Amino acid sequence: MRYLRTFIVLCSMIAISHGFAQATGSGEVAEKNIPIQVTEVAPGLYFQYHHQESNNAWLVTSDGVLVIDARQHPQRAEELLAAIRKTTDQPIRWVINTHAHGDHYFGNSVFKREGAIFIAHQDTLGMMQQHFDSEMNRRQGYFRQMKLDPSLVKLVLPDISFDRSLTLNLGGRVVELLYLGPGQNPGDTFVRFPKEKVIFAGGPFSKASWPNPSFTPSITKWVEILRSIAVMDIDIYLGGHGDIGIKEDVIKEAKMLEDFDYEIRSAYAKGMSREEMVRELKFSAYRDIRNYYRMNLFISSYYHLLKTGKPENAYP
Repeated sequence: MRYLRTFIVLCSMIAISHGFAQATGSGEVAEKNIPIQVTEVAPGLYFQYHHQESNNAWLVTSDGVLVIDARQHPQRAEELLAAIRKTTDQPIRWVINTHAHGDHYFGNSVFKREGAIFIAHQDTLGMMQQHFDSEMNRRQGYFRQMKLDPSLVKLVLPDISFDRSLTLNLGGRVVELLYLGPGQNPGDTFVRFPKEKVIFAGGPFSKASWPNPSFTPSITKWVEILRSIAVMDIDIYLGGHGDIGIKEDVIKEAKMLEDFDYEIRSAYAKGMSREEMVRELKFSAYRDIRNYYRMNLFISSYYHLLKTGKPENAYP
């Protein structure tokens, strides 16, 4: 039986009374006003579901705390730290950055101040260095909407990077960092808690949420990665976005991406232009999925990959 205990709902720590708007480049659309939830998914292992932004997790042990991802602004990271402090006063020892999207690491400076050591895959490190300015640019709408000072965001890079895998032992708890190749992004890191049968899947998996394809070199490979984690000895799947998932949710995302890939490839083979695809491809079966309003950008990004052989936000 899965260990799940939801015990904190954080509404007052963030101004979400009017919903959250995500900048799209051509306007802003409000996300659903779903309260922030913290769930203890296994003893000492907490998951913060933040529908309007991005998710986090942390592991509390007798030797300190391991944090996964750091939010997208130092002020938001302070809120995450306050949530952690409701569960423990142990020092923050490690922070894992699962991938190089700013909403997952722009809060690093707060945890650096706390004395944390940062870990990421070597390609995530490279992506953070190469794409920091563009990540800042694409989040300016969010900063304006939430009245956050962009100048407070500092580039804090990982202290340790790894290639294929890295195992940590903190207070007798084993944590495995796995790299299965580029899925949504080069450097996508999976954080597995083998005894607890829990995995934090970062960028590649987000329950019922359309993921941004502008960084992926291959949706086919991305789907393969999702199917590979779906057969692991795992009961609980935690995504970078979306609520707590199970195997069925991972398989559903793989199917959604396969449908997206097939329809756009078919349209491309017929000679449809980018503009025609944006106008005519609707993916109506998935219109209730979070982030559907950004479909025009997703189609445009994938068209770019098919036409050039490289993602819009390529690395290296």
